[in-house]
Amino acid sequence: MKKIILLLCLLHGITAFAKPELTENQKLESLAKVWGFLKYYHPEVAKGKEDWDAELMAKIIEVKKAEDQHALNIIYSSWLKKLGKVKKCNRCDNNVPDSLMRNVTFEWLYDSTTFTPELIQQLDYIRKNRNQGKNHYVQRRYPVFKVQAYFKNEKPYTNLEDLPSEEYRLLGLFRYWNIINYYFPYKYAIGQSWDSILADMVPKFRNAADPVAYHLAMQELTASINDGHSYFGSTKHTWKYFGGSYVPFKSTIIDGKAVVTGFYHEGFAKAAGINYGDVITKIEGKPIMEVLEPKLKYMSGSNEAYKLKMARNILFNGNKPTVNVTVERDGKEQELTISRYPFSRFGYKPEAIQEKPWMMLNSDVGYVDLSRLQPKEIKTAMQEIWNSKGIVIDLREYPTKPVSHAVASYLKSENTVHAVMTYPDLKYPGVFRPNTPWRTGVRDKKGYYKGKVVVLVNEGTISAGEFGTMALQTAPDVTVIGSQTAGADGNIVKIVFPGGIETQMSGLGVYYPDGRETQRIGIVPDIEVKPTIAGIQNREDELLDRAILHILSNHNVE
Repeated sequence: MKKIILLLCLLHGITAFAKPELTENQKLESLAKVWGFLKYYHPEVAKGKEDWDAELMAKIIEVKKAEDQHALNIIYSSWLKKLGKVKKCNRCDNNVPDSLMRNVTFEWLYDSTTFTPELIQQLDYIRKNRNQGKNHYVQRRYPVFKVQAYFKNEKPYTNLEDLPSEEYRLLGLFRYWNIINYYFPYKYAIGQSWDSILADMVPKFRNAADPVAYHLAMQELTASINDGHSYFGSTKHTWKYFGGSYVPFKSTIIDGKAVVTGFYHEGFAKAAGINYGDVITKIEGKPIMEVLEPKLKYMSGSNEAYKLKMARNILFNGNKPTVNVTVERDGKEQELTISRYPFSRFGYKPEAIQEKPWMMLNSDVGYVDLSRLQPKEIKTAMQEIWNSKGIVIDLREYPTKPVSHAVASYLKSENTVHAVMTYPDLKYPGVFRPNTPWRTGVRDKKGYYKGKVVVLVNEGTISAGEFGTMALQTAPDVTVIGSQTAGADGNIVKIVFPGGIETQMSGLGVYYPDGRETQRIGIVPDIEVKPTIAGIQNREDELLDRAILHILSNHNVE
């Protein structure tokens, strides 16, 4: 028994003095988190006197050389000592309600496999006594209502667009990761751990051997936040992966099939045997969704509906002059070979809509397209459709002017709250606090429009379209008809990678007054209507038809 106890004591002693080994990628992950934490939390770093980008690149070299946890922690402790003592903060609110903390994740800070107890204590002290003044690296975006974070002092390094050194590539990754970590209102809704995404992306950024691999890594990273406001602002190299030549027709994806909905060059399409309404089931012998699957991780979007909307733009692209497709007609399949072209060959110009954005569809139903309606036209439009039994408000395209709230004011008798926004607390990065509730006003308490109102939505309804729908829903007799919307709301925030490559994110959280979420979910229709292949082939507007039926029916049509 004495021998067993002695052996256990020896084993415990060996474990206690062990220096856990960390992979090079794990060490760099820890650096990303410590560097970003100090950038937004440390009072001295916040002053911007240090070149914090240069500090990172120097530390990358040091951290790689650290042989174990002990050596790594010596680097970090020395770094903190060099930055100077942090004074006790009497203004720091460290008792924030759990309801405001869902975006705050500090599990990494207390990870004993990476940090020693001494370093954990040092970092936790900085967290509790964080910067309460201005921060050189993040500001509030004014003027009125633009309270999202703003990163105007991030260096763009515009001369590094193609393939920067590893240190600059990691700078871009770490910069972006930390901005999302502390200032993206929907980090909690991304769908997977943001820490795990960092672990996945470190080797992809490090091992990018050419400009294409590097730019695809950036595009995958920006798409990983599952935000319809996100985009990757460079196709200089990624076209080599997606393909730089296009087919001459437009399409939409329905039930895993691509349906032809129009043309970029009708003559080229007809020459290849492609007609409006054709159903394409395969590309180079593979089902449509199988072709799309490896590309979807690069597609920005809050939900599948919006990602499929965006993916159709690259579905048929390629670098070869032709593509083979399988077309389904009259229950039979046939193979066609379609020529691809540089897009400039099409000479494509979207057809201008000549009719005004409002009309009477028949003697009983008015219609207004908010994507084209101008503020100065609202009064005239409402007057001309006022004596109808119902009005169809079309929000399937983005409203380029702020008209939704003004239109909503004609439809109700009470001033109502339609949304609550959350904004980043710059004094406690990661915390988002509710702002003043957003209200929709009233034009005439007694003389408001009393007919039925239908709002049309689909995956093209995004951001201002979704926010406008929320305002319209506060009216007493409003029915939303359509399909899942894009699920991206809140003012945008721009982020820049080395090379001057821009991306962006939603910067404010948007919720219904009762707390229901809109991000990724979108606006949930009261009556769901999805386009069908038959409807497209017959050139029907199935949503509009259902809206008219709903208005003219004596009872709600489900």
